[in-house]
Amino acid sequence: MNDPPTISSVIRGLIVMKSDIWRAIKLVFTHTPGWTAVTIILILILGLLPLAGLYIMKLLVDTVTIGITTPDKAEIISHLVPLLVAAAAISIITVMCRSVSSYATEAQSLVMTDVVTDQIQAHSIQLDLAYYENPAYFNDLHRAQMEGPTRPAKVVNDIVQIAQSGISLLAVGTLVIAFSPIAGLVLFCAAIPAVTFRVWYSRRLYALRNDQTEAERKTRYYHWMISDAHFAKEVRLFGLGPLFRQRYRFLQEDLWHARLTLSRSKSFWDIIAQVFIAVAVFGSFAVIAFMAIDGKLTLGDMVMYFMGFQMCIGYIQSIFGSTNSLYEDQLFLKNLFLFLDLKPEVPVPEEPVPLPETFQDEVRIDHVTFTYPGEESPSLRNVSLVLHPGEVIALVGSNGAGKSTLIKLLCRLYVPESGCILVDGTDLREADPRAWYRHITVLFQDYVRYHLTARENIWLADVHQPVDGLAVTGAAQKAGADAVISDLPGGYETILGRSFSGGHELSTGEWQKIALARAFFRDAEIVILDEPASSLDTIAEKEIFTKFREIIRGRSAVLISHRFSTVLMADRIYVLEGGQIIEQGNHADLMAQNGRYATMFHAQADPYRESTG
Repeated sequence: MNDPPTISSVIRGLIVMKSDIWRAIKLVFTHTPGWTAVTIILILILGLLPLAGLYIMKLLVDTVTIGITTPDKAEIISHLVPLLVAAAAISIITVMCRSVSSYATEAQSLVMTDVVTDQIQAHSIQLDLAYYENPAYFNDLHRAQMEGPTRPAKVVNDIVQIAQSGISLLAVGTLVIAFSPIAGLVLFCAAIPAVTFRVWYSRRLYALRNDQTEAERKTRYYHWMISDAHFAKEVRLFGLGPLFRQRYRFLQEDLWHARLTLSRSKSFWDIIAQVFIAVAVFGSFAVIAFMAIDGKLTLGDMVMYFMGFQMCIGYIQSIFGSTNSLYEDQLFLKNLFLFLDLKPEVPVPEEPVPLPETFQDEVRIDHVTFTYPGEESPSLRNVSLVLHPGEVIALVGSNGAGKSTLIKLLCRLYVPESGCILVDGTDLREADPRAWYRHITVLFQDYVRYHLTARENIWLADVHQPVDGLAVTGAAQKAGADAVISDLPGGYETILGRSFSGGHELSTGEWQKIALARAFFRDAEIVILDEPASSLDTIAEKEIFTKFREIIRGRSAVLISHRFSTVLMADRIYVLEGGQIIEQGNHADLMAQNGRYATMFHAQADPYRESTG
């Protein structure tokens, strides 16, 4: 059995609520002012109606009691009918107000869910690539997504419930205290164990959910591997389905076991708390009943006071319960706001230095060193290279040599820990990253396969251009993708991939042509291609790279490739090894050096020579 909650732990928990709660309230009032105003009006109406209903019930009982012993039934009925009409009217008004309140709450909740989800998405886009290579970030994102979208509206709803119950308690409680101040105090104290337990439970639940974040993400990952088309072939061929299902079940069993253990404690302490409430309510009712028997109260008084006592304990529980819920909301809001408060590590300068419309002299990577977050060894060490206008340079080297890392730095997705990247003498750290992005177009090695139309797949490189313009087909022709697209059932309007109805799957090489067309579509002065021919057949590769300079129309280019047929035409080739540049020059220079480049070239070319010799 878990340790019982304490008053001091509850008080400490309640004190920390205010900042996140006020932030959530401001968010809701800003985005749903109309629904919030409706809710406030309904608070007042629903808060006062119970007292009116209670008093009408007393009058009804007293009238019926008198009517039992009164010969003139007509007079009693004449008094009874207006009371019944009033009771019915109060009931109807209450139902109507609750219906409107329920609708307003749902509308407000839907709007706020979209608002907060949009903020999470917007913030995710602003954060640096480094966050996406850190498991802690995905835990933060998971926690924010799990509870964040619904909690701000729930905060306001809890406050509304507290206010409504508070008004009702003030109205009905005045009646109860007038009858017996001691009884009112007893009822109040009886509710304290329940709220103490509930705050304790909220804290334990919050801690448990945070502790289980990584395991929850793993279960989702196993479920994704079992059910997603991306893994379908290997899951079947290697018989991985039973293994992943077993691991999913084990993780789920651990998750549910911990939650059920906490739930058992919840049930135990909830029973204890409800015993206190039952003793207080029915003890008060016994006092009221004895007073009615002694003739000190009418039957209507007895019903009114008894119902009043029950209503008061309900309002007190509601207030405490909503306060506890507010505390729970604050705990989970903390996860949302912690995520939204994450700051980019590649910040935009307050007064960015403008970049030239086109660089005139050079892009210089100057003695750059970089280490990935969480890693001990640098991925790049004191690397320097230069790119001039209209020049094509190539980066070659073994896997893990630092080529792709260098590209990420050039794209300003990361910032060097030492050294700098200069564009015509301007340090990229002093410029707005978004301004630099307009100067470059990139095909990454792990390019994205968008399950949208073929036309949109290319157009996404520059959404400011017309989606139906000739530039889309022109880029496709340059990349050799036009023939692929023309053979599709709907041509450029065919949805690619199998995620949606009417979709058409492409081969890996065809997808790479689409991605290459996307890179060519963007009218940027620097073209960066990371393994652009890795999935292309030799004929397609030759067609593209024999006319590569014509394709890029005098723009500069940076190529990464393990295929030496792709890099032969580069003006300058940089050979990386262990995060450092160990050789540089054109193909002829590097072959004459008979170093690492020559060794790699021969390793790739000699088997072909031997087979054709």
